[in-house]
Amino acid sequence: MARTAPTREREVTRLPLSRLDLDRSNPRFGLQNPEDATQAEILDRIVGVFGVDDLLSSLAANGYIDAEPLVCRHREETTQILVVEGNRRLAACLILADDDRAVRWKDLHRRFAAIQKKNNKQSIHMLPAIVFEVHEQEQAVLAYLGVRHIVSSQPWDSYAKAAWVARVVANSSMTVSAISSMIGDHHKTISRMLEGYYFVKQLQEAGKFTPEDSIRKGRGSVTDYPFSWVYTILGYRAVRDYLEIRETENETPQANPVPEKHYARAQLMTRAMFGSKSLGLSSAIQDSRRLADLAGALANPEQEAMLRQGKSLDDVLQAAKSLNEKLNDGMNEVKDILSLLISGLGEGGLKQDIASSLLPLAVKIRNLANRLERDIRETVDAER
Repeated sequence: MARTAPTREREVTRLPLSRLDLDRSNPRFGLQNPEDATQAEILDRIVGVFGVDDLLSSLAANGYIDAEPLVCRHREETTQILVVEGNRRLAACLILADDDRAVRWKDLHRRFAAIQKKNNKQSIHMLPAIVFEVHEQEQAVLAYLGVRHIVSSQPWDSYAKAAWVARVVANSSMTVSAISSMIGDHHKTISRMLEGYYFVKQLQEAGKFTPEDSIRKGRGSVTDYPFSWVYTILGYRAVRDYLEIRETENETPQANPVPEKHYARAQLMTRAMFGSKSLGLSSAIQDSRRLADLAGALANPEQEAMLRQGKSLDDVLQAAKSLNEKLNDGMNEVKDILSLLISGLGEGGLKQDIASSLLPLAVKIRNLANRLERDIRETVDAER
């Protein structure tokens, strides 16, 4: 890992594993209730989501490379040190050292401890670290992490970026505009992500959205639902009007963007995007390319009512079509299917017994086509 400006300017010290804490507030971990997470639960999350086998293999074979110090900060009113950069490395070291926080990973410990012993490497109980003071932790450390993981070769996913920005805004004097300038964001992407983060957090706290209930899954630090869909659909004017989300004069969105009177609408929107396991409802759309259509359907009272009934967006849009549109679309679809079937018959290979079983169905289709033609012709003749 290349050493950055913060690491070059500060003295590297060595700290025992027992004094080093995993960072429950790390946005990349995507913990839904980070304030309640234990050190063991954070370690489990790191191993389960990101894996540490590669680090364990390197540590067991080569030991810890001192040129890669952890970036830490002092914790208030305690002697513990919080690791803000290098949590995955710390998790691997805790497993290799058979620390109590790694109680669920005994098998990994035994496997890689044997490799460590075979390579005559000493147990790892002290790690190199650079420690920021309490008074400088937010402005200096968070700014460092933001630049490193938003615009460098080790980027975070969109939820982690949004959570980081929310944390910086809440705990430092930096504004969203300043953060955007710092990382070279000229398209208000950070502001949009932050608004999506605030939207989800507001609904969760109000009990109107449960990520684990989602059927449509995401990836990255939040796997329960696709977070990018949230800030994408909030960018459509139809949705902003539907939820009455006010525009702000600067780039900083409101912490609670949805008026309480529209919680039911916001809840419908998330359910339509992600589905609901508890209600047995699938998501109304299959991929993010349909978000614009969903935004339009939510803004249409008749189509919104159908979405509330749990209908798919395709069914909603089909029902909204006029008779002329349905006839034109349906007849063209039937024509294309019949042309494809006739082409296949021309290639041969149809067995006589299969043909005999299909003949009654072909007669029914012909009769229906004749009836459709008769009804259309009667309408044409009546207008003459």
